[in-house]
Amino acid sequence: MLKYALGFFVLAHFFYNHHDFFNICLKYSAWIFIMKKLICLIALLFSTTQVMAEGNNGAGIVFGDPSGITFQHKINAQQFTDFYFAYTWDKEWVFIGDYKFHLPNLFQGSVPVVPYAGIGLFFKIEDKKHDDDVALGARIPLGIDWRIPNSPIVLFGELVPALRLIKSTDGDFQAGLGGRFFF
Repeated sequence: MLKYALGFFVLAHFFYNHHDFFNICLKYSAWIFIMKKLICLIALLFSTTQVMAEGNNGAGIVFGDPSGITFQHKINAQQFTDFYFAYTWDKEWVFIGDYKFHLPNLFQGSVPVVPYAGIGLFFKIEDKKHDDDVALGARIPLGIDWRIPNSPIVLFGELVPALRLIKSTDGDFQAGLGGRFFF
């Protein structure tokens, strides 16, 4: 009996003095759990086939300046609207709305890329000095869509010259790479 009590005391002492080690292990196991779920989600997204009917709405993410979430609605085969809710490197929250149109005959090649151009507006809430200034401006997005064959996933890249109109007149340049899942 003394052997079990001594073993319990040693184990309790180890847990008490090394609780940081066990917290790290618990955090690591939670990270593994999240990564397993993320890998399953990615595998599910990429395993979709052509049998799945592609819809007119797409949602995804964009990385760049600004980075955030994106939503696209196809009006028809050539025209669509894009909306972004993002955050910039300059600590600004941005809401963007664009009207865009595909230019399918601009590039001729074997890679299924389709260039696009458009016009849009952005609304920024600037939080540089914690005074919540706002800005409004116009933008001209120029980009390329690449539809992954037999998949509802579209990857895109765009370069956007922009002009801030309200608060101050200032030129800006935005760029991003992203992807959308259409449903």
